[in-house]
Amino acid sequence: MARSLSLIAYSAFSSRAEASVVKLLDQMVQSRAITDAARDQRLAFGLPDRPKGRLIWMTAGTPRAIPACLELFRRLHENEPDLHGILTATFIAPAPEGLPEGLFMTQAPEERLSIIRRFLSHWDPDCLIWVGGGFRPALIEQAQLRGIPSMSIDAPNSLNTLAISQIIPGLRNATLRLFEHVFAANVSQSISWRRAGLSAENIEVLGYMEEGAKVPQFDEAELETLSNEIGTRPVWFAAQIATGEISVVMRAHKAALRRAHRLLLIVSTQDPDMIPLIETHCAGQGLKAVSRANNAKISEPIQVLIVSAGGEDGLWYRLAPVSFLGQSITHGGGIDPYPAAIFGSAIVHGPHVSKYTSGYKRFRAEKATRVVKCGTSLGDAINELLAPDSAALMASAAWDVCSTGAEMTDRVAALIQDILDTREEMLA
Repeated sequence: MARSLSLIAYSAFSSRAEASVVKLLDQMVQSRAITDAARDQRLAFGLPDRPKGRLIWMTAGTPRAIPACLELFRRLHENEPDLHGILTATFIAPAPEGLPEGLFMTQAPEERLSIIRRFLSHWDPDCLIWVGGGFRPALIEQAQLRGIPSMSIDAPNSLNTLAISQIIPGLRNATLRLFEHVFAANVSQSISWRRAGLSAENIEVLGYMEEGAKVPQFDEAELETLSNEIGTRPVWFAAQIATGEISVVMRAHKAALRRAHRLLLIVSTQDPDMIPLIETHCAGQGLKAVSRANNAKISEPIQVLIVSAGGEDGLWYRLAPVSFLGQSITHGGGIDPYPAAIFGSAIVHGPHVSKYTSGYKRFRAEKATRVVKCGTSLGDAINELLAPDSAALMASAAWDVCSTGAEMTDRVAALIQDILDTREEMLA
């Protein structure tokens, strides 16, 4: 296919020297709008060494696209542990917590051919997955010219627009035509691709590829042992609470005990130094507590089990039909809601969940969580949700949220695997 005039015109801009870009980025560093590291990333300088083997390149066009990219890479990495990836963002975005093993994250290179070529020569990716629109014509065309297979995937709140300031007639359609395969969220979203000239057989309408979570592992034998110790007692879990939430959780437990006298609270913390504080609060409230670290049996008089957050999280989510997700009543930003949802534990949380905004928003939209603000409302929520039907309804709604987008992620992962295998055979 002949190169479009709009792309040729845009190349006149992107072929210019780097000096003006360097000057602008230096000014942004001086004003503290970006860091020195971000400046170097956007100029494709000081990049980490490229690992050996196959490497996929994902670009996020919006903040909502980043969690979906992480989930996709996790899925691919499970099937191919030696696979590596690079995730670039076309906007200022710090690396999220829990970046999957084997995945690098950096700012996308600026729209100058010399910078783009430096970036592509360094990383030499085996495919490009662009998620969430906000396309950069020179970057995508240079990938195509290097023979890098490319696909586009819709993300929530994304549009098929260009992330450049220049207005060149026909450039958007010419850029869309550079992609070999497209996953559109719906029929309406697919229309722009058809108008750009993509064949219908290269467009799949499968909804959004949504974020997910790394599922905590646990020992099934240990789960059975704990289940036998606890017996028929009702259980709730306060996960990864902050120091400022200790008194809130204990007040809630005392309130809930008035209705459910045999109720067991399992409370976890990421900070070992908090365990003595929790024990002190329990004693002050007249609650009998034991620490998991002491290997104590969970006998009938025990009202609180204190555990360390981390490797055994899956156990507690499985044992507790209701979980309060900590660091959310204080301004800690919340914790990942997906593990609780995946293990079927109804979710209660505070209002401050800025670290996982999109995930909590999805759950709230489906009435799969309960928001509380203090110990009294937390105790009331626990009492209400200990009724099996209430917890089951919320857990079911949360599971539906988790499973939404799974088909899309599976299909994308399968296509990427095919692309990587085909490319490897061609280059062999």
